[in-house]
Amino acid sequence: MKRNVFVALAVILALAAWASAESLNIDIPEAFFKGYAEKEQPLTLTVTGKGEVKAVPDQVIVTASIYTQDKKAGKAFDDNQLKMQMLLDGLKPLGIPREKIATSALSISPVYKEGSYKVDYFTVSRTVVVAQEDMGKISPVLDALVDAGIGDIGNIQFVVKELDEKYDEALEEAANNARKVGDMLASAMGARVVGLKDVRYDYGGGNYDYRRGELSGRMAEESTLEMNQTIVPREVTTTVYVYATYELKYGP
Repeated sequence: MKRNVFVALAVILALAAWASAESLNIDIPEAFFKGYAEKEQPLTLTVTGKGEVKAVPDQVIVTASIYTQDKKAGKAFDDNQLKMQMLLDGLKPLGIPREKIATSALSISPVYKEGSYKVDYFTVSRTVVVAQEDMGKISPVLDALVDAGIGDIGNIQFVVKELDEKYDEALEEAANNARKVGDMLASAMGARVVGLKDVRYDYGGGNYDYRRGELSGRMAEESTLEMNQTIVPREVTTTVYVYATYELKYGP
């Protein structure tokens, strides 16, 4: 008999647990729901901040390729070295620092006779990069390249030397902007920012080469290579976006 009573009580309690608070007339304080929501699902706000810095390119980079070939790999390499030395000698009068003239790539490749695995000759290819800050020295650099027997001039690029620093400035501006927007929206809703839940960022404005600007063109060896000295590089715009998710809290 006692066992049946206990079972009946257990069933009644179970039914009561399943019933809604409204049907049982139980008054649950609103603070309970608010506390539960804040504990299980914190109120968050996601905003986007934008940072932008503008800069005028202050350096010009000329890229060219030195090709030599010979039956012997060593002779092809020596000839390539000779052209490089002739270029260095030709650039000396321009006062370009030696560290601004560099080889960015060097390769030695065998060329086989048609229909055979026998080597016909070797080709040595070197990519040389000349960087300078004086826009008025573009034509003399091109002349020095041609005088050294280098006719394959790839492109001329106008860049911002301290581009990474500009991006850092834009990133900081974007972060500050995101926080400002977050605080403003939270305040408008009667809340305040109490923490940072997540943050991401990315760069806008296209790829790196597009941002720094580029003037491309092949130059024939027999060309006079005269260039207009009134070149005015376009302004570069550096843009960064920051996506921040903040945790909010109502009240003091």
